[in-house]
Amino acid sequence: MKVANTKENLMKCICGNCPTYNECMKEKMEGLFCARGKATCALEKKGCICGECPVQSENDLDGMYYCNAGEAE
Repeated sequence: MKVANTKENLMKCICGNCPTYNECMKEKMEGLFCARGKATCALEKKGCICGECPVQSENDLDGMYYCNAGEAE
């Protein structure tokens, strides 16, 4: 099931609190990677909090690092 790219999901999104989320992503206002796909910024994996995200649990997702792997399928 694809995650809906909605304002409601964006408001629940915790990407901005992730240790991997960086200044480039912040400047480009990227987030909700499980719905929108990979980050356009280069990233260094510093930990992942996808498992704590309400969007992930509400959509029964089991992946991690959507910023690097792309949207959930």
